[in-house]
Amino acid sequence: MQREIGEGKQVNTMRTSFGGVVLAGVLALGTAAPALAEAPAKTAVTTGPSAVARQISAADVAGPAVGGAYRLAKLKSLTSKGQASRDAWFKYLGLYRSGSNYFRFNWSTNGCNSSPEKLPGGYDFTYSCHRHDFGYRNYKTIVGKAAWRRDHKKRIDDVFLQDMRQACQYKPWADPLTPAMRKKMKAACLKSADKYYAAVRVLG
Repeated sequence: MQREIGEGKQVNTMRTSFGGVVLAGVLALGTAAPALAEAPAKTAVTTGPSAVARQISAADVAGPAVGGAYRLAKLKSLTSKGQASRDAWFKYLGLYRSGSNYFRFNWSTNGCNSSPEKLPGGYDFTYSCHRHDFGYRNYKTIVGKAAWRRDHKKRIDDVFLQDMRQACQYKPWADPLTPAMRKKMKAACLKSADKYYAAVRVLG
C-alpha cells in the first residue's frame, strides 16, 4: 500500500479496529513464502508463495529499449487478476532481484506501511502489499496520477484484495492449531483483508 495508508486518523482508526485476534500478536511464520532465488540468466528461479519455477531466457535479461506501449502492456499483465498474472509478477521480481530490470519498473515498497504484514496464524500479506505498491508506483510514474486513478486504481486495489484472500488460504502441513482455532484465525485474516482493501479504496 502507498504511504497514504499509514497517514491520517482514518488509518489509525482502522488499525485499532482490527480487534483482539488480528492484532493480538504476530505469530512466527513457520512456512513462510519461499525466498526468491538470486539466480543468473538461464538458471531456474523459484519465486513467491506459488513456487513458480521456470527457465529464464536471455530475452528476459537483455534486449532493445522497451517502447512505452509495450511497457504499459507488460505492466498491466503484471497487475491483473488471476494466477497467471501473479506468477508473472513473481517471475519479474525474481529477475529484478537477480540484477535485471528490463522494463525499468519501480520495485520499491514500504510493505503494508504502518499496518502489519504478518497476522496471527501464520498469514502473511507482505507480497500482497508489495505487488500493490508496484502497481500504484509504476502507473503513477508512467501515465500520471489522474490517469492512474481513473483507469487503473480500482483494478489494482481489486488485485490487492484477491492476493490477500489467497494469502488467507495458508495452512501448514503440520498445523499446530486445532481445526476450530485455524477456522477462527482464517476468518480474522479475511476480515483484515477486507479492512485493508477498504482503506486503500478510500485513501490510496
